[in-house]
Amino acid sequence: MSDPTTPRSSFARPLALALAAILVCAGLAGVFLLRRGEIMPAQPAADGLPAPGSDVYREMVSAFYEGVAALDADAVECAKAALARATELIPGEPAAWADLALLKLRLGDYDGAAANLERARGLAPDSGAIARLLGLLESRRGQFAEAITHLRRAVELDAGDLKSRFALVKEVERQADPDSDAEALRLAVALSELLPDNVVVLLERARLAAKQGESQTLGDTVERLGKLAPSWPSKAQEIYAELEQAAKTNPRAAATRVVFLRNLLLPTLPFRQALTTVETPVGTVGEPITKFLKLAQPPLVVAAPDEALTFTVEPTGEAGPTAAVTIVATPLTGDGPTTLFAADAESVRRLDKAGTPLPFPGRPGSPPSAHGVLAIDWNSDYLLDLVLAGAGGLKVYQQKEDGTFTDVTAATKLDPAVLGADLFGAWAADVEMDGDLDLVLGARSGKTTVLRNNGDGSFTAIDLFGATNDLRDFVWADLDGDGDPDAALLDAKGGLRIESNERAGKYQPRTAPEGLAALTALAVADLNGDGNIDLLAMRADGTVLQITDRDEGKAWDTVEAVRSPGAVGDGARLLVADLDNNGAPDLVGWGSTGGWIQLADGKGGFRASTAPAGLSVFAVADLNDDGRLDLAGLAEKGHPARGLGRGSKDYHWLAVRPRGAKTFGDGRINSFGLGGEVQVRAGLLVQKQVITGPILHIGLGENLGFDIARIVWPNGTMQTECHNKADLVLPAEQRLKGSCPFLYAFDGTAVRFVTDFIWRSPLGLRINAQDTAGVAQTEDWVKIRGDQLAAKDGFYDVRITAELWETHYWDHASLMVVDHPSGTEVFVDERFARQPPRLAVHSTGPPHPVASARDDQGRDVTEAVAARDGRYLDDFGRGFYQGVTRDHWVEVEIGDDVPRDRPLRLVAYGWIHPTDSSINVAIGQGTGIKPQGLILEVPTPDGGGWKVARDDLGFPAGKNKTILVDLDGLFAPGAPRRLRLRTNLEIYWDSLAVAEAAPETTLKTQRLPPESAEFRRRGYSLMTQANASSPELPDYGTLGATGQPWRDLIGYYTRYGDVRELLEKVDDRYVIANAGDELALRFPAPPPPPSGWVRDFVMIGDGWNKDGDYNTAFSKTVLPLPSHSQTSYDAPPGALEDDPVYRLHPDDWRQYHTRYVTPSDFQDGIRPRLENRPARKSESKP
Repeated sequence: MSDPTTPRSSFARPLALALAAILVCAGLAGVFLLRRGEIMPAQPAADGLPAPGSDVYREMVSAFYEGVAALDADAVECAKAALARATELIPGEPAAWADLALLKLRLGDYDGAAANLERARGLAPDSGAIARLLGLLESRRGQFAEAITHLRRAVELDAGDLKSRFALVKEVERQADPDSDAEALRLAVALSELLPDNVVVLLERARLAAKQGESQTLGDTVERLGKLAPSWPSKAQEIYAELEQAAKTNPRAAATRVVFLRNLLLPTLPFRQALTTVETPVGTVGEPITKFLKLAQPPLVVAAPDEALTFTVEPTGEAGPTAAVTIVATPLTGDGPTTLFAADAESVRRLDKAGTPLPFPGRPGSPPSAHGVLAIDWNSDYLLDLVLAGAGGLKVYQQKEDGTFTDVTAATKLDPAVLGADLFGAWAADVEMDGDLDLVLGARSGKTTVLRNNGDGSFTAIDLFGATNDLRDFVWADLDGDGDPDAALLDAKGGLRIESNERAGKYQPRTAPEGLAALTALAVADLNGDGNIDLLAMRADGTVLQITDRDEGKAWDTVEAVRSPGAVGDGARLLVADLDNNGAPDLVGWGSTGGWIQLADGKGGFRASTAPAGLSVFAVADLNDDGRLDLAGLAEKGHPARGLGRGSKDYHWLAVRPRGAKTFGDGRINSFGLGGEVQVRAGLLVQKQVITGPILHIGLGENLGFDIARIVWPNGTMQTECHNKADLVLPAEQRLKGSCPFLYAFDGTAVRFVTDFIWRSPLGLRINAQDTAGVAQTEDWVKIRGDQLAAKDGFYDVRITAELWETHYWDHASLMVVDHPSGTEVFVDERFARQPPRLAVHSTGPPHPVASARDDQGRDVTEAVAARDGRYLDDFGRGFYQGVTRDHWVEVEIGDDVPRDRPLRLVAYGWIHPTDSSINVAIGQGTGIKPQGLILEVPTPDGGGWKVARDDLGFPAGKNKTILVDLDGLFAPGAPRRLRLRTNLEIYWDSLAVAEAAPETTLKTQRLPPESAEFRRRGYSLMTQANASSPELPDYGTLGATGQPWRDLIGYYTRYGDVRELLEKVDDRYVIANAGDELALRFPAPPPPPSGWVRDFVMIGDGWNKDGDYNTAFSKTVLPLPSHSQTSYDAPPGALEDDPVYRLHPDDWRQYHTRYVTPSDFQDGIRPRLENRPARKSESKP
């Protein structure tokens, strides 16, 4: 029988469910719109396996690569279904069995993984990759001798397997046999010959040599390290000097210097790059086999460009009264066809003849620029509005449901000087990332102005990019890979300015690459498919420069992507799109004197393609819904025209339509996710695009479909989609990204979720557009019912997990045993309030359900709040923003069965759907509703109204929470005992009751320190939600993910193992926990209570949590470290060595906080994790 405390593998589900998952993940549940090639009949190869081109081979390629992609994306259900399908299609392909085993290994199903790996090994006994997975499996099982055997075999089969070699060094040393250290050193020396400049390997070699007192090997290794030292930070160079001296005088003492040096180098990019050569990233369990081991390999490269690509030019719409000067292409509803607009100095008109022309704010002789008409959904109703910027000022038009446009410029409440400014263009960006789109206005001559969207129809002009004058082009994308979009601005003189996004609406100028001049247009794209967003800049001669971040914001790499394809004249525009669907972005450059097209050749270069004659191109879109991109522009005399794409290659394609969360009840993501990123993977081909509009067109080349799509929304959350279809709608999931740790307990049968924990002490939380909350209370008490915690082998098993986008600082943990007489109850007031409730155990009599309950609409809701049954009171609707809705209340009456002459407590049980920093910023900017915590009201003495009896009560501190409200003195003798709980927050009550207060002297309490505190990696529980009224609850028994689903905060975290010392007392020596970590606590169980008594528990903790929300203070890093001596959190982070908490406890960063985490896996997304190979061939054996 399996251990009920261990997360179960969901492979044990019924076969029917697995088949259903296969249908969903394979896209068979929806309409498949991708064009497919001819299916060839099966032609078995000589070895009996299906040949390429056969039906089963094509299906196998689709299933296998979807499974591999899903493994890399940590999309468990899709990986499970796809890999199971692959093993059924061609059971003779070992790679499918091995990857299915890896998935089971990650989910903790070691027996299932072992069976699949044995199947794989039987099919491919000479595969070093399978041997390495077997070694990983046995190591995870604790069978270290067997792990060493498999790792030796892996290196024997593949001498260049660097990760197996490094793992073998670690496993051999762990054996602690008399000869283990010597052998580990020999293995490390051999590995260092393969990687002579790898700092990670050299430090491991130095540590092992120092450990054994091998002075010669140590000296040689230290000398090698010395060649790398000049590039290290100054503190690391100081420690290296100490290491160099110790190596000469006391080799064994040098080991501590090596460890310290390693910890100092952990944050540096060269060290982390060296580490990924020999180890998988922190938190990642194993790597999938990405290629078939027996089957023929499918083509995995970008397809050849379609050199027969042409564009047939034809008029579109009727010519206007005056010549048009610019064309805009946009779907009006996000999911409808593309609509073309033509603009001149007087008006903007639709070319499909619908609607009436809209006045353009131009002047004679000053027609609109190519950026003078902006399609943008600024009011988040999923209808594209129009912003017009011209010589006559600014006009804002709102689209109505019927497709017409209304001038709402006056409602913006902007100063006349702003509305009447001489403007060159307008661009969209959510500059403070609060979920709505702002406007960037470029003056024809003068400063750049940002119009901050206040969320209520008004805008506020702010000086954010005012250092750039005469703005001519603007792009907004994450150029340095840190998750937040940066701004690049081009002025009229061709000068480039780059503003790095520092979050919370702050930008920092960044030095632009040297040697740039006479630039004419900007664009962004992942031009070479490496997963990095490149800034593209066009010169006057048409040369396109590819500018890429280097060293995480420290420098730039600049190369010529296309050299001198031809000057395009004034009004230059640079467009990026996959015109031939070959799977790589192409370039289109155009201006007043002509233009050019360059097709990506799939090898990192470009080839010139024939540009359509007689067409000045302004936009690229699929204008006839045939899957090929077309050109929209102007023909002679300013007549609107389009160029329809034609070619000889029938490549496949995908249209992705991102959708922010529903219009009401969220508000965290702009309608179409502008500023986010989409990755699509087909086989090993991965493409990334920045979301700049409602539709993204992605070419797939020869691939019949995509394996997996991944979107990172502009608020930082990520989701994946494995429905293989051509027109993919990606709606944002509404999920909490930050809250607090989860508390679980073993109840005698299984480990189950109890409640949220340490909810009251968020760091850096923004409470409005200007202010950041301080921390009033770091200690938290929550109740664990007696039926939720049972002793096993004399111990109580409690677990605390980090599963959301947060870093946690846990300073203390203890368990209070509360014994009390039968017939009484105990509660903790689990509220979050400005004035925190008293930390105490409150004793009461049995709670009595309220006699009646009515909502603010007069409806009887007594049944909904009668008992804790998971049926929540939800009759207040949703507001625009998550967490805040309309003013509402529930009115209750206390029954006659409750004494009138005793002190009473209202016992309310429920949960809150909270706001977050970005939502609070957005709410604080406008004039709409502001969050209001709970208020308790009672009838006025005349019975004709209501008055406030208890105000500022706060709200439940998370999920499954009880709040207590003192009712003493609220009711006049003989008066009806009626109450109102009033708020405008999304608070869902499960039960409302009244209980008689009892003396706390009747309680017997005992506070227990943990007997053991094991800190370890676990992963992420599967989250489920019964309905829209219920909270998302974690299922501890089922892992939903194991990798890096969040952009983790960067910094040092606590290493895994025993951490009890850090939890003993409140002293700013704490466990630093990352998402995916777990703290497993065991408390000794006291003897049971005497007869007539019952036992409940209170979990006590102290600490903080900081979420990754882009508007939370310092949300990118673990630093600055919190301290009980500081209630504010406003000092920006500096060097670790300068942090006050570090300076008090520096040894903790040598002994405990030695695990350095970056979001590298998150940033890579669904890119294949290809194996690193040595720089040169070697036949050396271990």
